[in-house]
Amino acid sequence: MTNSKTKYLVVTTFFMAIILLQVLIPWLGYIPLGAVVVGAQPTIIQFTVAIAAIILGTRRGALIGGFWGLITFWQAWSTPGSIGSLMFQNPFTAFIPRILVGLIIGIIFNKWLRGKNLGIRTIGLGVLGALAALINTVGVVLLTAVGFTIMKTNFTGIPNHNILGWLIGIVSFNGLFEIITGVILVAVIGNVIVPIAERAGIKG
Repeated sequence: MTNSKTKYLVVTTFFMAIILLQVLIPWLGYIPLGAVVVGAQPTIIQFTVAIAAIILGTRRGALIGGFWGLITFWQAWSTPGSIGSLMFQNPFTAFIPRILVGLIIGIIFNKWLRGKNLGIRTIGLGVLGALAALINTVGVVLLTAVGFTIMKTNFTGIPNHNILGWLIGIVSFNGLFEIITGVILVAVIGNVIVPIAERAGIKG
């Protein structure tokens, strides 16, 4: 039992370290497609959370998502002055979508996909990658819209009306690339890591 707990603790810490590096070193947390598609810079940290939840299970997946939220929240308050930092100064926006990625992806994989054959698992992992992108993007957009509306922010560049439509216009382009990226990354990496983790006795 102690050996098993140690394994889970080590892997959980490893994923937290990856997320910390992805946040602090931007090119590790984003795919810079700007040279190919102008304006496209998909975030990939949610896929790290998703893969962690797939391997470690729901509770630890949510914990790792919350860790990402904590770093985001800290960054928003320590480096203010942009619309992005203003969005994530709201703790609901910073934490809830990231925790939900770990929670929902962990539940779906460990309840319905663990132990399935390679074909089903590959399709399922791809779908979970897309879902992770959607959970994070939709959650951030909705909670930001609610927060900006309630607080009635007058920050330069933020419209006074139709904030939700404005936010959708901003994130929809990147969101499409994040979904595509999620399908590929989670399917490929998940299919490599899941069997290794299971052989090590880490099964959600």
